[in-house]
This record gives sequence, structure tokens and C-alpha cells, in this order.
Amino acid sequence: MYVAETSPTDQRLRGKTASTARTGFVGAIQTALLDVELHHLMVFLGILLGVFVRADYIFSADFPLNDGGLFYQMARDLQANGFRLPATTPYNFDTIPFAYPPLGFYLSALIDTLTPLSLMDVFRFLPLAVTSLTVLAMYRLARDVLTSKIEVVVAVFAFALVPRSFIWLLMGGGITRSLGLLFAMLALHQIYLMYRTREWRYVATSGVLAALTILSHIQTGSFLAFSSALFFVSYGLHRRGLIHSAIVGVAVIVLTAPYWGSVIAMHGLQPFLSANQTGGSIFTSDAGLRAFLIESLLRLGTLSEPLFPLIGTLGFLGVLACITSKRFMLPAWWAAIILLDARAFPTFSTVPVAMLAGIGLVEVVLPIAVRPLGNRWAPDPEDLDEDALRFAGVSSTAAMRSWAPVILAIFLWYATNGALMRSGETPSLVALSPAERTAMTWVSEQTPKDSSFLIITTEPWPTDKTSEWFPVLADRRSVATPQGYEWMPGSTFERRVWMHDQANGCADADATCVSQWRATTGVSYDYVMVPKPPYGQCCERLLKSLKLDSSFRPVYDGPGATIYQYLRY
Repeated sequence: MYVAETSPTDQRLRGKTASTARTGFVGAIQTALLDVELHHLMVFLGILLGVFVRADYIFSADFPLNDGGLFYQMARDLQANGFRLPATTPYNFDTIPFAYPPLGFYLSALIDTLTPLSLMDVFRFLPLAVTSLTVLAMYRLARDVLTSKIEVVVAVFAFALVPRSFIWLLMGGGITRSLGLLFAMLALHQIYLMYRTREWRYVATSGVLAALTILSHIQTGSFLAFSSALFFVSYGLHRRGLIHSAIVGVAVIVLTAPYWGSVIAMHGLQPFLSANQTGGSIFTSDAGLRAFLIESLLRLGTLSEPLFPLIGTLGFLGVLACITSKRFMLPAWWAAIILLDARAFPTFSTVPVAMLAGIGLVEVVLPIAVRPLGNRWAPDPEDLDEDALRFAGVSSTAAMRSWAPVILAIFLWYATNGALMRSGETPSLVALSPAERTAMTWVSEQTPKDSSFLIITTEPWPTDKTSEWFPVLADRRSVATPQGYEWMPGSTFERRVWMHDQANGCADADATCVSQWRATTGVSYDYVMVPKPPYGQCCERLLKSLKLDSSFRPVYDGPGATIYQYLRY
């Protein structure tokens, strides 16, 4: 039977004598939060706050946030093929291998088929539901990894509020990313228990959840793999740990075989090899990327907090507390995520950082914050708590119990405001406006089916929602959209990203730039489209120049976009 590690203070407070008066800071806080009902209430409030923050973004728009156009098309392809994996997707009028893990597409397509919700509704609300469940998954993981229930409560609130825990998961593309992180967190919880308890009952759940992770999102599968390896080194270096690991590995291979087997049968290994090149780690041959990862490690990554990085700072203090007390797993996990996943480390690192923030707040900040009052209220050494916190070595009195909730309330107020603030990376959590979608509808109705468009925005390709949704909503080809081409052979994806960046470089130029783009890339187009997002019109110089250039004729100028036809002489 597994018994979770507990501190001596935890053990006493769980006993029958918990009613004994506590004169110290630790006793005051533990007595309150270790009450089962209050503890569960605090966890519930943390989860509820996480749902509220995430829902605030979803209900601010009537369309999926940011990306998701490619995945929407793939879900439709799955439905059209009778829920059998098709060989390719015709997204953007191309033949892109249907190699993406399909679980999110199956789930969204089934919900669309079996419920009154439309597929577009599913792409709005399913990421919200799944991302909210990740907060519950954080509680389950922190409950067993951390030794203090106070730290668990803080970890839940930290994960609920840190922006990077939801930014990329709430988007339309979160239909796959959110499922991947949810299953990865649940799998890591089971793997942790599998190694610590050495019980067979966790082997099956670990294997199934790990397989579901890979079937949802390959990159998250990589995160799960190296995180599991770290758990193995930390907790599983025993005979049964080796046996359990081998069984889980075999189970994952077998359970995911229908997916990767069908892709290999239709396309060979090429799609996976191509997609693997779009990531990166400390072992990359790219010196610039290695330098970026090392710099990110020294900066402890980024959690996209818009103001002062409160949760990140608490995580750093938690690292110091853990290293001082020789608890190396969580700091090593944070470092490994930064060094081994160049693209998604800010998202994945929120898992260990939330737990480290709990440690940092409880073991470092709170005792230091109340120390001056402790010296004032309890100068008599006989009044000092014998269980001074192990990291700070600070003693406090029962008079301090009223200050701890104040400090916790300040933390929650600040973090909640940061999570709801539309700055930093959270402005990416916006949707195409109705006017922009109207412009795309006009394109689908008023332009030839075989026409192609050069779309110019100021957004980097990962958050360029116009370029990604255009092939779906306008049903026309976008010549510089990169999404989906990571599965294509060779350097197709890198070239697409370069073409996209070159097109966006014309945003502050004149009409000569779009003509040079055509000559430089060797790719032609029939129309140039400049969207008009509600948060500000871009490309004023370009639009004025296009208006004066006889090679271009204005065909649409509405609140959502300006479109010029390229006249071939």
C-alpha cells in the first residue's frame, strides 16, 4: 500500500491531537488548510477560477480563437471518409499527408455527428472543457508529488492562472494540444505512482494514458517520454520499475500502432521525419537554437505573465528551496523541458513551475514576509515554533495566522489580473472578426475557384489566423500559408515559413514589394488580400501604393479586408 511522503508537521496535524494549540506560523496555516473540507474547498475554488479565466476568453468571441483551420479541415475529411483515416487532406488545395495524430479529429467529428453542436462550436468549446480539466489533473499530480497540502493548493491556483497553461490550448488548434497535455499529465501521475508504489495496478493506466497522449499530439508525446525518463531515474531505479517501464513501452507501441502503422503504410517514414525537423533541442546542430535554449534556461523560460512574472519568480524561489533541501526532481524537470523542447517548453514547463511556485510561496515567501511581525509579537524564545521552516529558518507566532491569508489573497489577486489581462501573448487569444469572415465569404462567392491569394498580415506564422482559416472559409488557395506543410518532404515547410515571412515583410513596404515577392519565390497569385482586424488596420503604405499601381485593381474594400486583383498583362 502506497503512503505519500509527508513532512513531520503534516503527520502531527493529521493525528487526533491536531486540536492542540499551534503557536507557530506553520502550525497556524497547516491547521487551517489541512482540514479536509477546507482543503477540498480551496482546491475546488482554484479549479473554478481556472475555468472562469479560460471561459472569459472563449466567450469573448463567437468563433474559435486564433488557429484551427487545418484541423477543422482534417475533421471534415475524416467525416467524409466514413471515419477511416484518409491518405491525404486537401487543405489549401494541396495533398498533405494525413499524418497528424487523429484522436482530436475523431472526438470533434463524433461530437459534431452525434450532438446538436456544429463542428465550429466543437472547436470553440472542446478546448475550453479539456483545458479546464488540466487544472484538475494538476491537483491530482501535485497531491502526490508535493508533501504539503498548502503547497498543493498554491500549485493548483498557480497552474490555473499562469497564462502559458492555457494560451495555446484554448485556441481552435487546442482541439489536439489540450488533449495531449491532459493525457500527459494524467499519465505522469500514474507513472509516478507506478514507480513509487511498485504496484501493478498503475501499469495499465500508465500505458493507456501514454498512448492517448501520442494519439492526441506527437510533440506532447515527446514531453511525456523525457519526463517519464526523469521520473524513472528519480523513483524507478529498481527491478520492478524496469519491468513496469518495459510493459508500458510495449503497450504504447501496440495501442498506437493503428495510427502510425497506417501512416507508414501510405507514406513511409517521411512525414514523421519531416515533422521532427520542425522542433529542436539542446542537441540540435543549429548553434543559434542551442544558444537560445541555454539563454532560456538561464532566464528560467517564460510563462507569458504580462506584468511582473510573479508565478515564475515563486517557481525560482521553489527551485532554491528544493536545491537547498536536496529535492532535485522538480528543478531538473523544469530544466529538462527548456533544453529538450524548443517550441513548446513555455507551455510544458507550467506543470513543474506550478508545483515549485507552491514550494516557493509556502517555504520561502510566507515565513520571510511575517518575520518582522514575528520578532515583534514573539520576542520570547519560549513562544517560538519549534518547527521553523526548513529553508528560511524563520520562526513566527500564532499572531501571524491572520497575515498568511492576506499574502495569499494578494498573490491570487495579482495572478488573476495577469491571467485576464490582454497583453503579452494573450492577445493571440482572439478570433477572426465577423467582418473578416464576411470578406472570406465574398471571396468564396465572387472569385474563380482556381484563383490564388497572397495574404499579407503582420502576424508571425504560428498566430496568423487569417492565413490558416482562409483556405477553409474562402475555399481558395493561399500561396504562403505554412500550416500543414511540416508533414511534407524535404524543406517544404521551411520554404513555406520563409515565403510567409517575406510576404509579411511587405506590410510596411509599397506595391513593388509584392511584385518582388512573386519574382523571388517563383510563385504567382491572382489576388492580394490585406485583412482589417478590429484591433487596427495595418499596411497603410502598401494599400496606398497598390491603389496607384496599374498592375492591381481593387475588387473588395469592406470592414474586414481590402482585396486587389493582380492584372496580368
